[in-house]
Amino acid sequence: MEKMLLTRRGRFGCRLYGDPAMPPLVLLTGLGMNAASWPEPFLTRLVRKGLYVIAPDNRDSGSSMLGTESVSKTRMFASIAKYIAGGSVHAEYRLEDMAADTESIMDELGIERAHIAGISMGGMIAQVFACRAPHRTVSLTSMSSATGNVITGVGNPVAIRQALQPAPSTKDRLAWRNYLRNVMTAIGTKNEIYSDEALDKIIDVEFEYEVPPQAKMRQLMAILASGDRREQLRQLSVPTLVIHGTADPLLPLRAGKETAECIEGARFMPMEGMGHDLAASRQLEMADAVAAHCYGTTLR
Repeated sequence: MEKMLLTRRGRFGCRLYGDPAMPPLVLLTGLGMNAASWPEPFLTRLVRKGLYVIAPDNRDSGSSMLGTESVSKTRMFASIAKYIAGGSVHAEYRLEDMAADTESIMDELGIERAHIAGISMGGMIAQVFACRAPHRTVSLTSMSSATGNVITGVGNPVAIRQALQPAPSTKDRLAWRNYLRNVMTAIGTKNEIYSDEALDKIIDVEFEYEVPPQAKMRQLMAILASGDRREQLRQLSVPTLVIHGTADPLLPLRAGKETAECIEGARFMPMEGMGHDLAASRQLEMADAVAAHCYGTTLR
């Protein structure tokens, strides 16, 4: 079910799957992606395992509210260089704001506590959420993500550049399919096949809400401006599962390992040969792991 939520922080699109009586799991997407990007087999498996899945569009994606700041390509790459050099970066909003958005979505849905999970940027938001609201976090799952540490979290420059390519500015479906395939081929699991049907689900939302290319740049700036989370993560005692592909070219395996090492009692689950994606061949295994982690920390 799709819902438009007007929270105390603004307008957010949200997709709901499963029985609201089941333990809630909030799933947070990555950079430039909307909630329609979660693969159907992954979602279906989570629901069949007895979870109520809440998949919001982050701000600046899908049907959620948009930022206003303009970010040029020159500024974007200069900010990346500044971040790598250890400098501070200005952004319209930060990951902390996106975590607060998530909390407001839970409030609007009447959910006091939930399992929080995210992939890539969504994993970063999930980490921040758990650090700022541990009393509302039943468990944390961080997938294909990082701590914000430049030394461990910067991957292959070619993959980074490809991932940051701007989306098409027109409603040309073929151009959008090619764009998404090019990005996923550069950063994803080798030999994965991305069907037109799966890509069109993502594209349909982009076309319906006309999300501008600038939105993705603002999200990237939020990541850069938020810096290193290692100290906060070391204070965290929330039950945590960290999943990471061993062949991730964008956020290297060491980034996932460090995330798990920072959080007391965290379990690290490397996915052999997987890149920076939810590989079709691994979706059920990952969903099972997430569900088992959730049920291992849920009192029912």
